[in-house]
Amino acid sequence: MEMTSQCSGWLTEVQKMKDKIQDLRNRYDNTSRRLCGFYPFRSLLKLGKDIVTMTGEIILLREEEKKFTKMEPRPSVSVIKKHPMKINDMPSLDEHVERLIMCLKNDKLKTIGVFGLPGMGKTTVMEHLNDRVGELFEIVFYVTLPVPEMEIVEGIQKKIVEQLNLQVQGHLSSSIMADIISIALANKKHLLLLDQVSSKINLKKVGIHVDKHIHGRVVFACRDRSFCEFTDEEIEIKGLSEVDAKKLFREIVGDIIDQRKCKIIGKKLLDFCSGVPHFIKLIAVRFRNVEDHGTWKSLLNRMRTPSKKILEEMEEFYKAVELIYDSLSKDRQPCLLHSAIFPPDSELYQEYLIECWIGERLIAKNAKKLRPARDEGHEIVTEFESKYLVERCRKAGHFKMPQFLQQIYLKLAYNRENNSKFLVAKGEIEEQQWEDVKRVSLIRQMSFTLPDTPACSEISTLFLQKNPSLTNIPDLFFKYMRELCVLDLYDTRITSLPPSISSLINLRVLYLNNCVQLVELPSQFGKLKSLEILDLRGTGILSLPTVLAQMTGLKCLRVSFKEQNFGYANHINGQRTEMIPSRVIENLSSLQELSIDVDFKNQIWNQIVDRVATEVATLKELTSLCFYFPTLVCFQTFIQNCMLRRRGGNCLKSFRIQVGNHKTENFLQFDFFGYKDERHLRISGGEVISVELSKLFNLVTTLELFGHDSENLSIFSAEELNLVEVCTIKECNEMKSMPLCHLQDLKVEDSSELKKLIVVGRTVQAFSKLENMELSNLPKLVSICKGLIDSTSLNSLTTLTLKSCPKLNCLFPEYMIQPLCNLQDLKAEDCSELKEVIEVGSVVQTGAFSKLKNMELVNLPELFRLCEDNSFEWLSFEIMKIMTCPKLKELPISKENALSLIKIECTRQWWSDLNDSVKDRLEGLHSFT
Repeated sequence: MEMTSQCSGWLTEVQKMKDKIQDLRNRYDNTSRRLCGFYPFRSLLKLGKDIVTMTGEIILLREEEKKFTKMEPRPSVSVIKKHPMKINDMPSLDEHVERLIMCLKNDKLKTIGVFGLPGMGKTTVMEHLNDRVGELFEIVFYVTLPVPEMEIVEGIQKKIVEQLNLQVQGHLSSSIMADIISIALANKKHLLLLDQVSSKINLKKVGIHVDKHIHGRVVFACRDRSFCEFTDEEIEIKGLSEVDAKKLFREIVGDIIDQRKCKIIGKKLLDFCSGVPHFIKLIAVRFRNVEDHGTWKSLLNRMRTPSKKILEEMEEFYKAVELIYDSLSKDRQPCLLHSAIFPPDSELYQEYLIECWIGERLIAKNAKKLRPARDEGHEIVTEFESKYLVERCRKAGHFKMPQFLQQIYLKLAYNRENNSKFLVAKGEIEEQQWEDVKRVSLIRQMSFTLPDTPACSEISTLFLQKNPSLTNIPDLFFKYMRELCVLDLYDTRITSLPPSISSLINLRVLYLNNCVQLVELPSQFGKLKSLEILDLRGTGILSLPTVLAQMTGLKCLRVSFKEQNFGYANHINGQRTEMIPSRVIENLSSLQELSIDVDFKNQIWNQIVDRVATEVATLKELTSLCFYFPTLVCFQTFIQNCMLRRRGGNCLKSFRIQVGNHKTENFLQFDFFGYKDERHLRISGGEVISVELSKLFNLVTTLELFGHDSENLSIFSAEELNLVEVCTIKECNEMKSMPLCHLQDLKVEDSSELKKLIVVGRTVQAFSKLENMELSNLPKLVSICKGLIDSTSLNSLTTLTLKSCPKLNCLFPEYMIQPLCNLQDLKAEDCSELKEVIEVGSVVQTGAFSKLKNMELVNLPELFRLCEDNSFEWLSFEIMKIMTCPKLKELPISKENALSLIKIECTRQWWSDLNDSVKDRLEGLHSFT
């Protein structure tokens, strides 16, 4: 659900009324009850009349509330953009998209099949199609198969229901869901895009009826042409043209391809690649920066030599991957093969994978510190990406392997690792399949049972995560797994760990996070002396076991305590226990990374936090910390004991610290691995920040202030804010401005005519590294910043968001325009008095806002102008969104001064109210929402 425009407007009036009431309070406070012995009757009488008048206005405002609907269903998302790689410079690939668009305009073509060999670019074509057909359809669904954790039909239904925002209560059968979907889509112009189809799908079971849904279309991409036999149209994605292939090859290899001998060999290599884009990339990256002609010839001969091994298909691809694999250093090759044991097209979180590599000693074999090992892991992932062995995902910190490459990696693993046996299975597994396996991946199984005592003495990694059906582990299951290094039980429903856990004497990494039914660790747990990384977040454990204190080799500990357990003492087996017993943390002398996630409502934590913080301060190896301090005093005590910079020990390279409580999302519930130089501090509440404490802020890269009483940030010197990259300020009722620099000294010469002003002293910079700023719910904010701005202040700012700042009249005064040279995204929402974006009379220099791409203006009832200068050029402007801005009738934007403009999202009413001259300038760019 979302707020209606009537409700939003009403809340704006409420805010205005609150401001008027505050003015009345101020008048009352300033009216003396006696003046020279007399009551100020006239002033009090006037004040009383005004109070009576305002009381009447408030009553009317309350009556108005009953006349409108407050919430309405959030509209469905028409298109979820994919933002694929650009193909404008590859006509032979782009023409497939154009052909598909033409087919979709033909009412007779209801189903279209796209087929082609792996690596041809089918997904790229489908993603471009998704992003370019928004005007043809009301809603476009994009589903990549197989859908994780689900059967095909249920997975597609889930994606459709989510995007349609259908209010479905409880668990319904797929047949009922099909009826709901069919009814919802009956009169909608909709398009379903199915990518990486590998089996036939009964669309009627999904709820898609191409024969009944007059306005519906389906396009699916697959490798096998036989899946297209019942479609209305089929399109084969063939290789790139010779020109496009050569261009792609050159982009990667470089100018060396122009040398005569290399040009000849390059031509033969391109013929060998048959125009397959991914194939070309794999080959080209192997020849990049190789100037020796003999090497080129040798590699070509290797590609031509028939393989001695039996390969079912894609022998050329296998050879190309093998070339890249051989170019990797010997210590990095196993990391690539290890990454192939996850389910197809899994989006892998690189920090998690790096920890698995650390656990198996694939990297940093002799490193005692986690941080250098993580750095090495990052370097390896970057190399894999640069050589097109993996693909970066849109989700930050994630990557995936194309499915056809994953199959090759598994074959390579079998051939290169002495015929090592990997068990990557789906469904029920026979006990004999466990024999002599090295790695087992049983992730996201619909249902399966574990054998009682599997004979797998060589196993090093066991993935059992995301299996809700896994509730019990047999008592002797781990008996023969002495070599196991990595065990992942994340998101299972186990209630206990078996006694045989004590056999895992070489276990280094253990994930028990989100095992909500697990309430305690067994006594045998203390025998895991090799354990280095332990994740206990989201379990049912109420108290850290004292046995944990014996694990002196532990380097990383992540723990949280569930909200429903707050408010009463912890009990296990009838015995009262402490949440974190004394000296448990203190005894973990090797601990380098610590995360303790506790909700601010936890009163038990407030009673022990000082003791726990004191123990944390003694950890000399600690470099990464996530922690919640209920008060500033508590935090200051910790700083005095520990200091974020310590002598004679490591310093905190990264931290995420919350001070004070605030009713927002739980700050510490996140996957924090301490791998970055992230230094994140959130201060909530109105406690006074001491000058001594503020000096520590020169370490902070992300700063958040919630509910603070300061009028500005003057408690901090400019230098203390100079490393801040992200700044969020919310619900600070007294905040009026953001001072970004300070005038050191001012000297006036020739004061009679005031001809010259000279600034004496050094220029102070502030926020020179700030990239993202959000100012929200600041009722007294009158300006983003005040005073002189140094030329480097705000230079790095790319994203600026302002919400619910009712006193803000103008976004950018003239002195702010030039510093914002790198601003890319701007959003202003619910600012009831905002009248203009760029101050009237401002001289806007050429190149100002040259990188601004996106602008959102939402619920700004008084906004009437963006910029006075109609000749201003919006060089990078792409997307503009305008919602509930009734007075904005003139836009200084056209196809001539905003060449990159893609669309303007707006309502039909706003567009119809625009001046005709504006409509003419922007015809064809508007998109109704």
